[in-house]
This record gives sequence, structure tokens and C-alpha cells, in this order.
Amino acid sequence: MVRKALSAAPGQSSNGEAPPAQVPKLVPQPRQRRRSSLVLGVLVVAGGAVLAFHAVNRMSDRESVLVMTGDVALGQPITAQNVATTMVGGDQTVATVRGQDLQRVIGMRAATDLMRGMLVQPRMVTDQVTPLNDQQLIPIAVKPSRLPARGLRAGDHILVVPIPEGQAGSGNKISSVGIEAVVDQVKGPNNDGLMVVDVLVHNSAGPKLAMLAADGSVALALHPRRP
Repeated sequence: MVRKALSAAPGQSSNGEAPPAQVPKLVPQPRQRRRSSLVLGVLVVAGGAVLAFHAVNRMSDRESVLVMTGDVALGQPITAQNVATTMVGGDQTVATVRGQDLQRVIGMRAATDLMRGMLVQPRMVTDQVTPLNDQQLIPIAVKPSRLPARGLRAGDHILVVPIPEGQAGSGNKISSVGIEAVVDQVKGPNNDGLMVVDVLVHNSAGPKLAMLAADGSVALALHPRRP
């Protein structure tokens, strides 16, 4: 009898041993793709380095200055509760007081009205209490029309010019003799519609200016402001 040989099972060799496993071949990525990925990575790293460089530079350009954390009226003392330090850019166009001067500024007085959030400038603080020994403080109530349109502020140097009521608005010659003064404070208008300007003058001119200011027959001329 002829016996037919059994065919080998699938995946099995004729000698009964399993054939070696077939390892799939990896298709290599195109060289151009790998090169593009490398270039992109280099650009990302370089961009991060540039951003970090500029961030460090901006931080190094910042400086500590004084800022008001509370309101302080003209002439009132500055305390640790209403002034602190803050960081600002080093390219500020206005003069500021350095943060390291904090303890020196505490105890000084406001040379003008200081508001919360304002950066402190050297001209805004003083260690002198006005009026000084050789000064007198004279209040002048005048119509707004006799003040400069730009207004007056503490520290302005002005000339107080007398304008007798009999001459104001007439064709008569108005006296050109004036009294030099420094603005200490400006308030108003009050209930009468007048602006009240406190000015500092030398003791010798105080009595004369007080007489002129009693009836408001004066005009205030502003000298060039100091930088």
C-alpha cells in the first residue's frame, strides 16, 4: 500500500522544526526629514536663549525707587506707612528717589500733595518746615482770571503785582512794582469762586503783601519754572 506523506503544517518545516521568526525590516527615515528635525531643534534652543538673554537684560535695567502707598498732604510728615519701594525700568524720564534712601525720606515732609501710587521725586519732599525763620506765609485770594491758565503749584516762583481797583480795567498806568514770592500751596476755588494761594515771602515784604492781599487787588505772574 502506498502511503501518502502528510504535508507539513503551516509554519512548520518538513523536518518538524519551526522556522526562524521573521523580523520585520525597519524602513529607514529619509535623511532629509532627520536633518529638518535637527535644524528645528537648534532653532528652538537658540530662540529660547535669545529670549532668556533679553529677559535678564530687562531685569538688570530695573532699579528700586520710592513710591507712595498712601496720601500725604502738603507739609505733613512722611511715615513708613505711606511710602515703600518698587522696581521700575532704569530708563525713567523723570528724576526719582532711590529705594536705598527710604530711611532718609521717612520723617521728611511733603513739599506738595502726595497721592498714593506716585513715584517720589526729589522736589516732592523736604526736611524744612515752612515758613522758615526769615519768611512769612501770606494767603492771597484772587479771581481765577488773575492766575496763569496752566495753574500754580508748590515751589513756583512768582511775582505778586499790585493792581489797585481804581486802575484795574482802566486806561491808567498799572504799577509795575511787584513782590517776589514762592508758592507754598494752592486751594480752591472756594465758595466765593476765589483761588487761595499761600505764598512765602521775606519778612521785610510780609506786611506790605498782607495789605495788598487783604482786598485781592493783585495779579500773580509766574517766573520760568526750574527743571
